Amino acid sequence: MDHTRGKYAVVNRALDARDIAHRPTPRTMATNPSAAHPRFCSSCGTKLNANAQFCHNCGASIHGAPSQAQSGITSKALRWGVPALAILVLVLLSIFQLSSRGAGAASEERVPFGGGTVQAPDISSMSPEERADRLFNRVMRLSSEGKTDSAAFFGPMALGALEALVPLDAHRRYDVGLVSLVTGDVPSAKAQSDTILAQRPTHLLGLSLAARVADARGDATAARNFRRKLLAAEPAERATGRQEYTDHDADIRAAVEAARKQ
Repeated sequence: MDHTRGKYAVVNRALDARDIAHRPTPRTMATNPSAAHPRFCSSCGTKLNANAQFCHNCGASIHGAPSQAQSGITSKALRWGVPALAILVLVLLSIFQLSSRGAGAASEERVPFGGGTVQAPDISSMSPEERADRLFNRVMRLSSEGKTDSAAFFGPMALGALEALVPLDAHRRYDVGLVSLVTGDVPSAKAQSDTILAQRPTHLLGLSLAARVADARGDATAARNFRRKLLAAEPAERATGRQEYTDHDADIRAAVEAARKQ
């Protein structure tokens, strides 16, 4: 019996030792790092709350992000700054346009063509006759210089100014016919020469224009006939002293010279 009790006592002590070895150690209470290490505002030095993102005293950011107060200031600056800048730009633009307009009034408009520019005549203050003459001379000069694109650009303007001088006399019909040839409207040019010759069959401008129209149509026979008539009529017609003969003296001389060479 005593032997059995002693055996149980040994077993119990062994079990107690095992329980002690496997008994969990009490956990230490987690410490709050924020409580152990309090934070302070870098701007005003106020002690910050544990989970604060911004200083509750001055509003400064804890992590470098802009505070609501700072964002409000930026928003107000944008709200008023952008319209103010736009108004300033508009004022400067208006001043520039006024100065450019003043400079443009003192100079003639330039129209681009190819590699350069063609200066457009200032015809705003001219009479209808002066405007027509100016545009006609511009078209014919450009055509003689081989600037066909520029002549074609001003051609419709010249025709419009000439046709506004109604009723058209022989002088203006001759001008319309020449500009029509420059723009490639041969039928219109022929209509003008026919009208001049219908009113006066020996009119030097009508015969000269008719010869040019025949050349444009490729009718060499008709061109020679009109030039023969021009040579025959030239002395008597010159004697009449018509103003259009004086105005287009160079054209008549060139036409007579060409007729003598055929």
